[in-house]
Amino acid sequence: MVAGPEPPVPPNRDGSQESDKGVPPRDVREEFARISAGVGRDPEAERAFVEGKIEMIRSDPRLSEAEKLAAIAELEEKLKGQGG
Repeated sequence: MVAGPEPPVPPNRDGSQESDKGVPPRDVREEFARISAGVGRDPEAERAFVEGKIEMIRSDPRLSEAEKLAAIAELEEKLKGQGG
């Protein structure tokens, strides 16, 4: 069995976020945004992702028909905004 990445560290009882290794978490949002900005977007993959979400909504038994229609309309509007 191959070890995967370590799971996130939950807050300690005292509310601190320090791990058992004594290393506090750091905010990497700006670094992630910078790296992500350099990666090209794949409109076809984005469309497939949204279409998958639409199928999930259609098959969700917990949503009413009105809720499904509203959620699907919102996603379809986003697809139109991407030139689809």
